Amino acid sequence: MERIHVSVRARPLSPEDAKCSPWRISGNSIFIPNQPTKFDFDRIFGEECTTLEIYKARTKDIVSAAIQGFNGILDLSFT
Repeated sequence: MERIHVSVRARPLSPEDAKCSPWRISGNSIFIPNQPTKFDFDRIFGEECTTLEIYKARTKDIVSAAIQGFNGILDLSFT
């Protein structure tokens, strides 16, 4: 692992949140339309993404590097 990868997983919105949430996802960015602020990530995993897909895409390399003696951090923060 030669660099830090920042990824997020979008959770499905409740029907109530879907009606009022201003946030939108496009590609690997999260933004509010007509606002200048935009958050870019290396990868955004969509609502339909499985845990296995995330493991294969990101976690597997972190675990492998840790076994080889490199530091690795996987933050599983949920909101």
